[in-house]
Amino acid sequence: MSSEHGEGTHTPDDFDRQLRDLYSGSAGAARFREPSAAERAKRASRRRRQTGGQSRRQPMSWGKTRRARKLLRPVTSGDPEPSTRGRSWRRLAPFGRGRPRPRRPVSPGERRRRLRSVAKGTGIVVGFLALLFLMHMLGLGPQ
Repeated sequence: MSSEHGEGTHTPDDFDRQLRDLYSGSAGAARFREPSAAERAKRASRRRRQTGGQSRRQPMSWGKTRRARKLLRPVTSGDPEPSTRGRSWRRLAPFGRGRPRPRRPVSPGERRRRLRSVAKGTGIVVGFLALLFLMHMLGLGPQ
């Protein structure tokens, strides 16, 4: 840049000179160099290796979160058969096959969880119906 003008002001001649230098290759070394794709991949793999594959700030996937939550639950029963919670189709054996199993006592915590789940579902349905009614009263619903 020319020394007659300040840092912020440029004349069209300065721009032309800089462009000519850039096209001719005599502009000098670049101030910033963009890494190639291979360099970026190498750097990313090095970073992954250092952090163990998972950064501490990144949230875990839903599967890992579920597994971690399951591992945090205390073991309550030494029952050799796995729990059939949520698998009602396995509970229903064909008539006359297998021995009837006694009902498992339901803990207060599990009862509370089921009640909360039913209350959430009911609340969602009631809220949806209230929204439909409100939209109908405002004339926004189906006519």
